[in-house]
Amino acid sequence: MSKYNQVGKGAAFVRDKTSSKQPDFGGTVTLNDNEYLVSLWKSRTKKGDPYLSIQFSERVDDDADTSGPWDKESKE
Repeated sequence: MSKYNQVGKGAAFVRDKTSSKQPDFGGTVTLNDNEYLVSLWKSRTKKGDPYLSIQFSERVDDDADTSGPWDKESKE
């Protein structure tokens, strides 16, 4: 049997939805001292069995440089 070391924890709460695309649950998770947004949607398999679909999102500060080499002007 596999063993696991705990590297973080968090919580998700029921969300009020105004659109079917919004998550049913949401909250934050801290992993290795980094905070992530967690979103969960209630869903069903093709057989009809229920499951939760999970997405983790990393916080990006508004002033962070998210440009890449494609944004640099060529100085030839």
